[in-house]
Amino acid sequence: MQTSPPPSASQPSNRRAARLLPLAVGVGTLCAGLIATALVWNSLRTSHDRQVHAEFDYRVRDLALRVVRRIATFEQVLRGAQAYVVASPLLPQVDEFRTYVGTLRLRQFYPGIQGIGVSLLERPPGARPDGAKSAVVMIEPLDAMNRRALGFDMFAEPVRHEAMARARDMGTAALSGQVRLVQEGSGPGQPGFLMYLPLYRGTPGDTATRREALYGWTYGAFRMLDFMRGLNGERESDLHVTIYDAAAAPENCMYGCDYRDGAARLDTQQTLRIAGRHWILRVRSNPVFEERLASQQAAWAGVSGIIVSVLSATLVWLLAQGRDRARLLARRMTEDLQRSYERLGLERTRLASILENAHDAFVAVDAAGRITYWNAQAARTFGWPASEAQGRSLRALLFHGEQPELDRLLTLDPAAFDSGHGDRLELQATCRAGDHIPVELSCSLVERGGERELHGFLRDLSAEKAAAARETVRQADLHQAQRALHRAQKLEAVGKLTGGVAHDFNNVLQIIYGNVQAACAAPHSPETPRRLENALAAVDRGAKLSGQLLAFARRQPLAPVVINLARVLRNVDELLRRALGDGVELATIVEAGLWNTLVDPNQLENVILNLAINARDAMDGNGKLTIELSNCVLDDVYAASVPEAIAGDYVLLAVSDTGAGMPPDVQERVFEPFFTTKPEGEGTGLGLSMAYGFVRQTGGHIRVYSEVGVGTTMRLYFPRTGVPEAQQAAEPTQDVAGGRETILLVEDDAPVRETVAGMLRTLQYTVIEAGGTDAALQALRGGAAVDLLFTDVVMPGSLPATELARVARHLRPGIAVLFTSGYTQDAIVHGGRLDPGVQLLSKPYRRDELARKVRAVLDERSALPPADGAPPMLHTLRVLVVEDNDDLRDLTCEMVMALGYQATGVGSAEAALTALEAGGYHAVFTDVQLPGMNGLELAHRLADDPHLSVAVVTGRALGDELPPGVRLLYKPYRIDAVEEILAQIQLARQDDGDPDPD
Repeated sequence: MQTSPPPSASQPSNRRAARLLPLAVGVGTLCAGLIATALVWNSLRTSHDRQVHAEFDYRVRDLALRVVRRIATFEQVLRGAQAYVVASPLLPQVDEFRTYVGTLRLRQFYPGIQGIGVSLLERPPGARPDGAKSAVVMIEPLDAMNRRALGFDMFAEPVRHEAMARARDMGTAALSGQVRLVQEGSGPGQPGFLMYLPLYRGTPGDTATRREALYGWTYGAFRMLDFMRGLNGERESDLHVTIYDAAAAPENCMYGCDYRDGAARLDTQQTLRIAGRHWILRVRSNPVFEERLASQQAAWAGVSGIIVSVLSATLVWLLAQGRDRARLLARRMTEDLQRSYERLGLERTRLASILENAHDAFVAVDAAGRITYWNAQAARTFGWPASEAQGRSLRALLFHGEQPELDRLLTLDPAAFDSGHGDRLELQATCRAGDHIPVELSCSLVERGGERELHGFLRDLSAEKAAAARETVRQADLHQAQRALHRAQKLEAVGKLTGGVAHDFNNVLQIIYGNVQAACAAPHSPETPRRLENALAAVDRGAKLSGQLLAFARRQPLAPVVINLARVLRNVDELLRRALGDGVELATIVEAGLWNTLVDPNQLENVILNLAINARDAMDGNGKLTIELSNCVLDDVYAASVPEAIAGDYVLLAVSDTGAGMPPDVQERVFEPFFTTKPEGEGTGLGLSMAYGFVRQTGGHIRVYSEVGVGTTMRLYFPRTGVPEAQQAAEPTQDVAGGRETILLVEDDAPVRETVAGMLRTLQYTVIEAGGTDAALQALRGGAAVDLLFTDVVMPGSLPATELARVARHLRPGIAVLFTSGYTQDAIVHGGRLDPGVQLLSKPYRRDELARKVRAVLDERSALPPADGAPPMLHTLRVLVVEDNDDLRDLTCEMVMALGYQATGVGSAEAALTALEAGGYHAVFTDVQLPGMNGLELAHRLADDPHLSVAVVTGRALGDELPPGVRLLYKPYRIDAVEEILAQIQLARQDDGDPDPD
C-alpha cells in the first residue's frame, strides 16, 4: 500500500503569505496615498497662511503709513500757524488769529486737533535758566475746553518741557510724550499729546543762536481717541490697534489698551518715528479678520486625499481578491474622484472669480519680470487683453522711463518689502493707446513651489484725481461766490447807511439853508433872531447825528474814567424824571458793593437817556421803567453762546419797561442804524445804534430781551476794574472869556480857518493863521511868540499834526497844544480813548465851547512851573546832515537843533567830505540816494574814523551792505527816533572819553 508524502513545513507559510500579500499591498497603497494627501494638505495650508499673513502685513503697513501721513499733515497745518505768527510784528491780533484758525475748519478737516495755540517764553531778569516760564497766551478755537489752557505754564510739566526744548534746539517740529491735556479739566478725558514748533527772531543757524533767538512756540494739542477716530477706515473693525508712547508698557498705552494678550492669531508691532518721538504700533487680528480670509481648500484637499487613498487601497486589495469586485470598486472610486476634482475646480473658480471681478487690476509677475496672471480689470484699464499681456515684461508693457522704486520691487528682494517700499507706491503707467494713467501699486512677495512671485493690485487714480481737481475748483467757486455775496451785503448795508445819513443831513442842511437865506433876505426883520436860533439848533442836531454815527462805528473819542455807575445814575436821575413825564413810574435798584468800571460818564448818560426815552415811547407815556445796577460774573458757557461776550466780571446796567415789546424780526434789526418802528419824523433810528457802538467800544456787550405784550429789557455789560474810583472834577461855571495870548491856528480848509480865526479874534486873542503843517513849522521857525498851537488832526504837509505838536514843544518849551477834528482817523485816539495828555475839541463847536476850551488849556499851561524862557541848552555834539532834498534837509536840521544840538546841512557826499576836512563834526546823518557818490560809499569811507559816528537814513532794509558800527534811521522818521540816535552817540562819546574834534 502506497502512502502520500507528508506535507512540508513551508506550505502553510506560503498560504499565509498569499493571504497577507493583498492586505500588505492595500495597506502600502493606503499609506502612500495618506502621505501624498498630507503633503498636498500641508502645501495648501502653508500657501493660505502666507496669503493671510500678506494681507495682514499690508493692512499694518497701510495703517502705519496713514498715521505718519496724518501727523505730517498736522505738522504742515501747525507750520502755517507758525508762519502766520512770525509774520506778525509782535503777536497777531486775537480776532485775526481766530479768523485764520477758523478758516482751517479743524474739526471738519483735521479731526484730533483740539486747538492751535501760542506760548511765549518768559525770562525774568536775573532768574536762573531753570526759572524761565512759557505761558499760553493765545489758543483757537477759543471754546469752553480750550479756555482752560490760557495762562498755563508749559514748563511746569516735564514731558511738555522736554519736547519744547527739543523743538528749540533742533528748529523743527517736536512731538511730546503722552500727557493729560489741560483742556480735559477734572473729568476722565482722553490721552493726549502736543506738537511744538519754535518761534525765532530772525534765522538762527546753530543751537546757541536758536536759544538766544527763541521767544516762544506755536503748538497743537491733540486728543488721541479723536485722532484715531478720524484716521480709521471702514475695515478697521477686524483689527485691534494699540499705540504706545516710547515703550510697549501698559503705563505708556495711549490707544486700544483693553485687549487681552495672547488672544490673537496674528500679532505684530512696528516702531514709528514721528517728529523726534517713537510710537510703538501694535496690531492684532480679530476673529472677524480671520473668518473673512478663511479658506476650506486645504480641508477639502485633505478629505479628498483620504477618500482617494482609502478607495485606492481598497481597490488594490479587491483586485488582489477578485477582478469583479475590483472592477465595481474602481467604477465607484472613479466617480468619487471625479466629484472631488469638481469640488476642487469650484474652489479654484471661486478664487479666480474674486480676482476677475475685483475693482482693481491684479497682476502676478515672476522672477524674470514677466506677467503670469492678468485679470479682466487690468485688461479694461490698460487696453491689453490677457492673451497678449501674459508672458511679456511688466516694466516694458506699462512703466516707461525711470522708476527706481519699481525696479527695486521687481528684483523680488525681500529687503525691499521689509523696508516698507512694497505697501503703496504711486506710479505713472502707459496704456495701450499711449495715454498716461496715474496708478497706485499695492504689492506683496509670494513664494510658490520654491519660486518667488510678485502679486500686486494696480488702482486707477484718474477718477480720484479728477474728482479732487473738481472739488478744488468747486471750493474755489464757492469761496468766490461767498465773497461776492459778502461784498453785495456790505454794499447794500453801506447804501442803506448812506441813504439814511443823506436823508437826515439833507433835513439839517435844509433847515440851515432856509433860515439863513431868510435872514439874509431880511436882516432887520423881527424874525431874524428866531431864524438864526433855528439854524443853530439845526447845527446842534447835525452834530448830535454825527456823534451818534461815530458811536455806532466805534470811532468816537472817549475820555473814560474809573467810576461807580451808581454815581452816574444819581447824576442823571432828575433829568430822567423830567424826560419821562408824570405817567411813567421810575424805579432804580442798586446792588450793595457795586463794582467800579471804566467808562466815559458823559456818553453813558446819553445812552441811559436814549434808552429811557425809547422805553417811554414804547409805553405810550404810561407804565413803569426800572433801572437796575448789579455785579455779574459771566462763565465760559455763557461766553460760548454769545459771540461778542468774554468770560469775566462785569457791571450790569439793565433798563426794563412794561411797553408793547418787540417781535423777533424787530429784535434782529434793533441795532441797525436808521432802523426805527416809530412813525415818520419821530426818531432818527440811531439811539440804539449809538448805545451798541458805545458799549462795544468800552469793551462790553449789549443784549436785548423782549416779549410782545410784556415789555423789553436792555442789558448792558461793562467790564469790571479793580482801580479805585477817580475823583470827579467840578463842572466849569465861568463865563465865556478870552485873553491876550497868541494862538497859531492850523487849518487847511480856508472858510473854516477864516471862521475860527474870527471867533478867536472876537475873544481878544492874537491869531496867526497857517494852511498846513509846513506853513505852521515856518511860523515857528520864524520865532513867533506862540502860546497855543490850535491845529486840526488831519492835515496836509510833510509832517502829521501830531508830529507838528512834538516839534513845536521842542522849539517852544511850555507851548500849549489843542487838537480839533470831526474824525481823528486814530491819530490821537487809540482803542477808542484819547491818548494821555491830549486835549481835543470835537467839531462842530460853538463860540462859547471854543472859548472855554481854549481858556482851560491856556490856564492849565499857566498852572505849570514857569520856564526860564531860555532856549534849550546846546550840547557840544555837532551833526552834519547830508541830504539832496532841500526841504527834507532843512527839516532834519530843524529837528536836530530843536533837540539842543548843532546841525549843518549839505547836498552831496562830496560836499560832506569837504566840510569834514575842516573838522568840528561829531556825527554824520546821510541819505543813501545822493548825486555822485551815494550814501553807502560815504559811510564806508567814514566808518574807520573812531571819533566820527555815522547814521544812514533809508527807507529799505540794507542787510550786509551796512558797514560795521554804522547806525540806521528808517524813513519816515519822527523826532523821537532822531533823539534816540543822538542820545546813543552822546552816551558812546562819554563812555569812550572822546575829545572835542576842534
